[in-house]
Amino acid sequence: MRTDGVPAGISDAGIGLTGHPSTMIDELIDLTTMQTSKVLRTRFTPTDLMWIVVIGGVPYLAREAFRYLFPARPTVMDQLKVLAELISAAREAKAKSLKVRISTAAKTRWEMPETIQKANVLGENADTIDLEIVFA
Repeated sequence: MRTDGVPAGISDAGIGLTGHPSTMIDELIDLTTMQTSKVLRTRFTPTDLMWIVVIGGVPYLAREAFRYLFPARPTVMDQLKVLAELISAAREAKAKSLKVRISTAAKTRWEMPETIQKANVLGENADTIDLEIVFA
């Protein structure tokens, strides 16, 4: 969250032609590439200790570096969890709409909340779907 109280990815568009302040999403948020926040681990897991004892410290560090530099793509559940948090943050900021890119698998498992007026498909290909979620 930014220091001005508006969630990241949401900007205050200022006073529109109607004279009312409006808040809108200024760009598409790609949920297919977002990673869950990385938590600094302070302890070794039993698997980590086995790697160090059996194989050695250098291969263990190489594995951890590979995991850090080339993280796995977010799962459908990760995408849906982030989407729910974004919808909640956009609603709190009184946004008019939200533009997101999700995987086609996530779209089939997503149930539209009642607070959403409609979801427009902006673009679609075999792997991803771009949606504009309009709030009521």
